Amino acid sequence: MRLTAFALALLVSVTVGCTKSPTDPSGGGSTMFQGQTVNAIDGSPTPNLSLRIGNQTATSDGQGLFEVDLGGTGTYRATVRGNNIVERETYVTGTNGSRARLSLIPQSFDLVAFDEMFRSLNSRLARWTSRPSLVVLATVMDYRGSSDTFEATGEQMSDEEVTQMVQHYTEGLALLTGNTYATFADVQVERPAGGSRVSPFRAGKIVTGRYIGITTYAKTIGYGQWAEQPDGTIASGANFLDRDFDKNDSRRRLLRIHELGHSLGYQHVESRISIMNPAVGPEPNDFDRGGAMIAFQRPVGNRNPDVDPSSTTGPLGIGTGALRWSAPTVCR
Repeated sequence: MRLTAFALALLVSVTVGCTKSPTDPSGGGSTMFQGQTVNAIDGSPTPNLSLRIGNQTATSDGQGLFEVDLGGTGTYRATVRGNNIVERETYVTGTNGSRARLSLIPQSFDLVAFDEMFRSLNSRLARWTSRPSLVVLATVMDYRGSSDTFEATGEQMSDEEVTQMVQHYTEGLALLTGNTYATFADVQVERPAGGSRVSPFRAGKIVTGRYIGITTYAKTIGYGQWAEQPDGTIASGANFLDRDFDKNDSRRRLLRIHELGHSLGYQHVESRISIMNPAVGPEPNDFDRGGAMIAFQRPVGNRNPDVDPSSTTGPLGIGTGALRWSAPTVCR
């Protein structure tokens, strides 16, 4: 990163609410599929939209409410169209006596920047599907180029510095996952002895720390990497922060959140102001918050404009497939 300054989504399966079907007073046997179309950013009703679910059609009313008789339970292809929304294609599961919330992306939302940040890997959405753990290397490490392991120096971060770093990463995690993950699964602080070699590449964890030599060898003040499984699920991450910048520059919080973004699988945004711009400086904004909300209400593999995979077998578990690490995403 150079020193210059510079959006409920329609779910993979529908979200089932607790409202009892008014068309099914007996409490069972109904084949009516009931739902509500809502705004992906703020959850407000989105009215007067055309829906096709299986072979049936419907129009949502002034409160976004609709129902169709699907003839039975099962999984059906759903398409939602209308003014002021991005056309949505997904698959829904028919239910008895429950209402589904189908949420849509507002047409005004910046999909160009969303694709840059969240869908840049093979033009498909890639993200974490379980809460990561955070590992802080509280010993400053020696960086002499890309490697599988790095040597610990004799310098230690203070407890206060570690506490602040954890606070910044936790803030970034909630922000960049649309509050899906408000905290890490756990936080571990490691203080490897000087001269020992440590790997920052660990399944299910995001490992961060300060490194001497980043500006010399990587020509940047920080970079991030991530590892993905064959289905596009992000499963590991590593952050490399320049020791001097992270220790002394007041913009360390922004650098940390930015590099965390890379370890969540996000890439640089060039087309608008974003925390993921290649240059440190912009504060997180409404685009970043909205984009993260949308990303974490879409399945891995969602593609432009808002199309879910034709089938979903669920995210692969850690270790189910070989992890593929990205190249370092070096900020310019």
